[in-house]
Amino acid sequence: MLLPPPLAPASAAAAPIIPHDAPRLARRAPKTTIAFVDLETTGLDPSRHDIIEIGIVRVDARTLAVLDEYEALVAPERLGEAQLDALAINGFTTAAWEHALPLRAALLEVAPLLDGALVAGHNVGFDWAFLEAGFRRAGLALPNVDYHRLDTASLAWPLVVTGELPSMSLEPLAKLLGLERPHPHRALADARCSLEVARLLVERMRAGGALTGLPADERQICDALLGRLAQGRRQYGPWRLDDGRDYPSEAYAEVLDGLHYTAAELVRRRRIEAGRRRRVYVCHPFANDPAGNIERVRAISQFLIEDGALPIAPHLYLPQLIDETTGREQALALCLELLATCDEVRVFGEIVTEGMERELREAKRLGLPAHFVREVRA
Repeated sequence: MLLPPPLAPASAAAAPIIPHDAPRLARRAPKTTIAFVDLETTGLDPSRHDIIEIGIVRVDARTLAVLDEYEALVAPERLGEAQLDALAINGFTTAAWEHALPLRAALLEVAPLLDGALVAGHNVGFDWAFLEAGFRRAGLALPNVDYHRLDTASLAWPLVVTGELPSMSLEPLAKLLGLERPHPHRALADARCSLEVARLLVERMRAGGALTGLPADERQICDALLGRLAQGRRQYGPWRLDDGRDYPSEAYAEVLDGLHYTAAELVRRRRIEAGRRRRVYVCHPFANDPAGNIERVRAISQFLIEDGALPIAPHLYLPQLIDETTGREQALALCLELLATCDEVRVFGEIVTEGMERELREAKRLGLPAHFVREVRA
């Protein structure tokens, strides 16, 4: 973490560093808390500019349930060095800040909410640099906070990478997550907003964790379903539960199962297109002219290889293993098993034998496309 430049004492007789006052120490935050912090300041440089508003929301680190809140207006000590645009953004006026607390008094109230907590916020490094400078300037010891920082801007970085978010600023992030900001650039409101951002990002991470924990095939099926869901939303608008249709629960379950099978098939086809050769089952007569048909299937297979496909041609080797006259049914059963591993069937020649008809019926049952093509001569 980068620390701001050392600060010069406010005066020659700077106040000694002392522990925080006892009354609020009894409320010291346990180690299982997070303190969401937001500050409004008179500029960007903690060595020259002042804190003018503090907002803190202390929450349970596991549930993110709110345990305590604090907000205070802080009287600036160096108003002459303030940046006018910073004052305009946070709405500073001398009248509105008439009853603001001195910095030291505000930090004495803040310290117990920070003690033992993990400090969080949106671009929290900016806020923590001002708090460090403020505690030193007021002569107070820094609270005993966790050395980590939880920055919701950094948590949102993957959304920028995926193109969902134009920047890591709080306004576009809140808009993406559906959060309203009725009081932007007010400390407590922005601290609350960063807490809500954290809650919603946790939900995203929980859903993403369930997805990435799936086996590779199931993850790709879910990716296909989610992609189609998003495409449908773009075409038809947001999906609703009350769209008027009334189906039995069993039908819903069957539709969902069908969607998964369909998504799996889409993934399978994408794999084919992106990687391996397309497997083509060569459907061709055999028994009427074994020697001639083997030569023709060899030429067909060579043609398919040159065309970028992987030919599955049982004619070329099954006759060497099984006698056609005594083992025809066994040979055909093996052919049908091979056919089930293919992506399509191509029927060559003008004759369709009984065995070829059985192959075509099996292709139809499996949903494999069958194409009739011209003969390729040896």
